[in-house]
Amino acid sequence: MGEYEYPHSRHPVNHQMDTGHRMATEGTGSTPAHADHDRHAGHSVAMFRDKFWLTFALTIPVLVWSGDPQHWLGYAAPVFPGSALIPPVLGTIVFLYGGWCSCAVPGRSSPTASPG
Repeated sequence: MGEYEYPHSRHPVNHQMDTGHRMATEGTGSTPAHADHDRHAGHSVAMFRDKFWLTFALTIPVLVWSGDPQHWLGYAAPVFPGSALIPPVLGTIVFLYGGWCSCAVPGRSSPTASPG
């Protein structure tokens, strides 16, 4: 059997494109079809880091005053007026501030993504 020759196998591998054909996304790893919408545009690593540490700090009292961890670990959290509201209130804040982006919002995901 003969060796298959690809149509462009005679061209140098690292040839330069004509400047008129350069894409706006060159060097970013994006495809031209997705160049106009970057889900993390305007976000920084510091923003994600700060969001993580704040939600982590708010999660600790949620766990301390939740009933199940107290039962599993055999301790009793301090009781004071309003202490029963700590898990649901702070848990809701953690969800709304730090976890909302994890929810699948219809129409917000990639139009080419398939469920499952």
